[in-house]
Amino acid sequence: MKRKVWIQVSGTTALVVAAAGVVVHMLAGTSSEVQASNGSDNRAGSGEPVRVEVTQAQHRALTETLQLPASLEPGEVADLYAKVSGYVRSLRVDIGSRVQKGDVLLEINVPEMHDELRQAEAVLAANRAKVQALRAKVAQAASMIVTAKAEVQRSEAQLALVRITVDRKKQLFSAMAIPEQDLDEATSRVAVVEAEAKNAKAKVAAADAERDAVEADVQVAQAQVAVEEANVGRLRTLMEYATIRAPFEGVITARLVDPGAFVRSAAEGATTSLLTIARVDYVRLVLNVPESDAPYVNIGTELEAQCKVLGEHPLRVTVTRTAMSLRESTRTMRAEADIQNPDGRLVPGLYARTSVLLKTNAQALMIPSKAVRVRGSDVTVLVADGSVARARPITLGYDDGLWAEVKSGLTGDERIIVNASGVVAPGAPVSAVPIGS
Repeated sequence: MKRKVWIQVSGTTALVVAAAGVVVHMLAGTSSEVQASNGSDNRAGSGEPVRVEVTQAQHRALTETLQLPASLEPGEVADLYAKVSGYVRSLRVDIGSRVQKGDVLLEINVPEMHDELRQAEAVLAANRAKVQALRAKVAQAASMIVTAKAEVQRSEAQLALVRITVDRKKQLFSAMAIPEQDLDEATSRVAVVEAEAKNAKAKVAAADAERDAVEADVQVAQAQVAVEEANVGRLRTLMEYATIRAPFEGVITARLVDPGAFVRSAAEGATTSLLTIARVDYVRLVLNVPESDAPYVNIGTELEAQCKVLGEHPLRVTVTRTAMSLRESTRTMRAEADIQNPDGRLVPGLYARTSVLLKTNAQALMIPSKAVRVRGSDVTVLVADGSVARARPITLGYDDGLWAEVKSGLTGDERIIVNASGVVAPGAPVSAVPIGS
């Protein structure tokens, strides 16, 4: 992994490649100069001005990139397994075969499942017929209820008539117009008709009970039909699993079975796939970003990818997605960039060299690195304030040993001492001349 920083200098572009230890080495060297200057402070304070070269901080374009290895992976990839056990009846593809979504790839022969399906369909048909028969019985019970209720009405009307007849005969018997036998016959007729009315009402109740019982039988039969329908549906679904189809458009990249071979269902513990299909009309450029640079790589971050197959023409893409977390084992974050590949030129598995644009500052305040003074944790520069050297504390950004980015502490108008910083102490008299004079 290398970090590159592009700095715009006087209208031209200079490229500096800095490894991780360059800055530390530079700072250590500067610290040595400061330590050396500690023994020269008495000489610098003798009152004679020290001739020093000065310059001003400059606003320049600063672009920081990260060089990382990467690889190309399929846009989508799927290992296809058997969902049912059986013998491979036909295999219609091989490695390199291009397929469309829904194409038949492989068929498994499972004759015992065909028999089980036919049996389940027969049981389902019988249960459906039973439901129809029970519904006919419900209709018959309803008809019997209507008939029984009509008989109740007839019996009640006849009972009302015989009661009226009894009342009239009682009057005639009181008037000695009829014999007592006629009255007794009318009275007994009332009892008979009352019994018939009760019997008719009992028939209504019995018909109601019969209808309720048959309706309960219908519900049970319908539940059995639902169970058998689910069983038939399950078997039909399993039969569909005997035909393996392409889940998406792509290329067959692996074939691990031959026609006639017995394959086990993955649901029964099989761990070997039958086929592997990969989508290659677009590929994923995958790179692992180090922990220190992960905060700067987000969706939309620009990068360039160089593959041998592309010659000297790099791909310019942007990050499509990131894992948003680091792997504990490597302390790196996975980032991906989708690349359209309609002609299939980019083959999954290719190695790529990527240049990730981490940070860009069009107006970075830059000073020569040799002007930086380090004393312990204090970072300063000396400026010529009139004819006196003054120390200014600064905060550094990027520093490659030649140029240093100043985050804070300078306005850009100061005259920065770029030489003799090791022998000039703050407060010492100086004679400032422009750099190169």
